[in-house]
Amino acid sequence: MNRQDALPAIRRHFHDAMATAFEVRIANAEPDYAKRAATEAFRIVDRLEDLLSRFREDSDISRLGRLRDGEALRVADETFDCLRIAVAMQGATGGAFDPALGPDDATETGPRGRLVLYPEDRAVVRDGGPVRLDLGAIGKGYALDRIAAMFAEWEIADALLIAGGSSLLALGGPTPETGWETTLTRSVAIPLRHRAAGVSGAAVKGAHILDPRDRTPYHRHTRTWAVATTAAEADALSTAFMLLEPEDIAAVCAALPGTGAAILDDAADPATPVFYGDFPATHTLLP
Repeated sequence: MNRQDALPAIRRHFHDAMATAFEVRIANAEPDYAKRAATEAFRIVDRLEDLLSRFREDSDISRLGRLRDGEALRVADETFDCLRIAVAMQGATGGAFDPALGPDDATETGPRGRLVLYPEDRAVVRDGGPVRLDLGAIGKGYALDRIAAMFAEWEIADALLIAGGSSLLALGGPTPETGWETTLTRSVAIPLRHRAAGVSGAAVKGAHILDPRDRTPYHRHTRTWAVATTAAEADALSTAFMLLEPEDIAAVCAALPGTGAAILDDAADPATPVFYGDFPATHTLLP
């Protein structure tokens, strides 16, 4: 998704977590300091995986899935914050993004429940039927946001944070005049600076994309990109945009400041996405 390899003075560090590859690119920093910053960044990612993965029995997310009706669980600050963002994105997209779209237990019948958040106690209460959380569509972006917060404390101003090639967060740029070049298609790229981008596509997920509103396999577009002020929001929105009609995508972008979308449909020229909202200015790459 990116073409920054030829730029000078960029330190690249890699780490496997959350079933994907994380990469941190740091510009304009002393090498040893950049390495220590990347090490701390990846420690944050590992902690978040321990908290947010539904594949870990002792994670906050797994423990929430085992709550009985009316039971409460106090969770880590990061877990609560990620859930809060996920619930906000659910509301902003009319339910096209849903953090509770996890695997069903075939032995369970009856209505699905919901989780109620209590900010004053950082607690979550199950209300109604069973709830199965899956934060896979937002967790990687949230991890990049937490790294960005740490980098601000370390006074690292120019970095590109990547998770799996589908979640990006740009801080500053390699030079004062440029952002981090991010490719959408072979012929279209955007300069990303102080913003995040997320991408979803049917070519990778195909029928695994479920519409949470009726839990049926569905996707309206071939590929969608979202830009937002945070990587968690960009991840959630790119997922939701796969399901939404163009007019609904435009409405979401209009309602959320700093948000934009790029959409490819089956019948469209793959080199020319349709843009909505506050999408960065595009430029053409050489073939």
